[in-house]
Amino acid sequence: MCGLAGALGYPGLPDQVLLQLGKALDHRGPDGQGVWRDPATDQACLLHRRLAIQDLTPAGLQPMQSACGRYVLVFNGEIYNQHELRQELEGLGHHFHSRSDTEVLLELLARFGLAAFQKLRGMYAFCVWDRQEQKALLARDPFGIKPLYLWRGETGQLLFASEVRALLATGLIPKRLDVEALADFLGAGSLVEPRTLVAGISSLPPGAIGTWHRGHWQIQPHFQPSYGSSFPLGMQEAALATRQALEASVKAHLLSDVPVGIFLSGGLDSSALLALAAHADLTTLSIGFCEQGFDESPRAAAVARHFGSKHVALQLDAYQAAEMLPQFLAAVDQPSVDGFNTFCVAKLAADQGLKVVLSGLGGDELFGGYPSFTTIPKLLKWHQCLGVLRPLLAYALSRSSQHKRQRLAAFLSGPGTVFAAHRCLRGLFAPAEVELLLRHWGLQSFATSEQKERSTPADLADAISCIETSSYMGQQLLRDSDCFSMAHGLELRLPFVDEGFFRSVADIPSSIRTMPDKQLLRRALPELMAALAPAPKQGFSFPFQQWFDASSSPLRPGSNAFPLPPIPASLDLSSWARRWGLMVMHHWLREHLDLQLV
Repeated sequence: MCGLAGALGYPGLPDQVLLQLGKALDHRGPDGQGVWRDPATDQACLLHRRLAIQDLTPAGLQPMQSACGRYVLVFNGEIYNQHELRQELEGLGHHFHSRSDTEVLLELLARFGLAAFQKLRGMYAFCVWDRQEQKALLARDPFGIKPLYLWRGETGQLLFASEVRALLATGLIPKRLDVEALADFLGAGSLVEPRTLVAGISSLPPGAIGTWHRGHWQIQPHFQPSYGSSFPLGMQEAALATRQALEASVKAHLLSDVPVGIFLSGGLDSSALLALAAHADLTTLSIGFCEQGFDESPRAAAVARHFGSKHVALQLDAYQAAEMLPQFLAAVDQPSVDGFNTFCVAKLAADQGLKVVLSGLGGDELFGGYPSFTTIPKLLKWHQCLGVLRPLLAYALSRSSQHKRQRLAAFLSGPGTVFAAHRCLRGLFAPAEVELLLRHWGLQSFATSEQKERSTPADLADAISCIETSSYMGQQLLRDSDCFSMAHGLELRLPFVDEGFFRSVADIPSSIRTMPDKQLLRRALPELMAALAPAPKQGFSFPFQQWFDASSSPLRPGSNAFPLPPIPASLDLSSWARRWGLMVMHHWLREHLDLQLV
């Protein structure tokens, strides 16, 4: 786990630019640093900041050159099947000089080229430079766990980095707002791939390969998720397949030369990880609250006792949260309405001296744990059944300022697709409200841009799973998890977000895989039932609404400490998520684009 950056097609790039680029990534890699320039042409400059997890010796430092000297790699992530790949390469005659997965990845790419992607199990973002062809290959893992941001110059130059802020730190990129991306953020609560808030900076798509050759740039996919199987499968077979797949994933994700911890919320997904990893020497971490209905810390502590982990808990209140908020805002790379929970528990882990933690993120998307799996079918049914009354009801709802009615009105006025239903359920501001905000700030008006709807499985539950995975998880949860764990020099691993696990479980018919209350996962791990007392699903959520609404709370967006941008008086800000999203967005625009909304 690290931070990487590079410049392609910039001969003579000043050292000061590289210094600023590296400094912006220091928090991602406190254990080592390196810079490499192509000595022949100076067409490539690669930069790395290291968080040492596998092979803690200098032999694992990057940028790393291949044994033949032709290829140079900068890599962020982990290759979990590196030992199997190492044995394969050794069988072909290769002699390794380190125990790092970086060297395994580099030699795999040198020998197999694009065919190497079919062999990888891991999370990654990397760039490998071919000195002979003067060509670069950039890639992200199948689900986009690790970020990679890009900026292309007027004559084809390419800058890339693990964070948007690092690219801005070079001083080579104009600080211009992408207004359409801002509209997307206001509509969704996060930035929609591949856009960022900076005009011209985009992300390499998840599961994609980019090639750069003398100013020419091309992107192609190396992974396309698929759901459902034509083979009949019963519950018993499905439970066995799920258990075997999760056991294999957890075992792979425990690969480390440093101690590993687990974020333990007290819910089913994180508890499943602990149950399967209980043989290891583990530290589990949780956060509790005084507010009734949010505190799952006693439940998490009970699970930890049952499986014998060393458990550390933080009891958090609004005053402590307010103290951490400036640090959180300073760590934001791209704004969203989430991430503070990850920031807080990652800080707790770092304070315990941990460098690697596992998280249960990704289980809800595959096993139907979100309300969307029941609510979206209802929305689609209403849209169909209302018939000629639908426009009338949409108009009536649009006359209300209440935010949920605004989003429902937009859904009823539209085509009634599963994507539209998802935006209705997950969205932040309705299209009409986005228009109102942009006009109020004097920005070019974009109704929430009509995002191109990707093809989805025919089965509705599979379609919801696909959208939750690519949109909510991919564009919000994964991005925030990387950013706020790395803010504390912490590697976050996700056994549920694993290509091998996904291929095994996504083939299970949705009628079994997404049964209510995650029955498949419960059947797969019966030992969990002895550890988990029955309780309704809560998720890893904070009592923000109570904190924001209490008159005496120090955590009030809109205060002098955490100001909001100017807002039309008619806009409904009763929801904490709206206030939070506007606060984080406003702060980011001021700090990184020198933009003050008025």
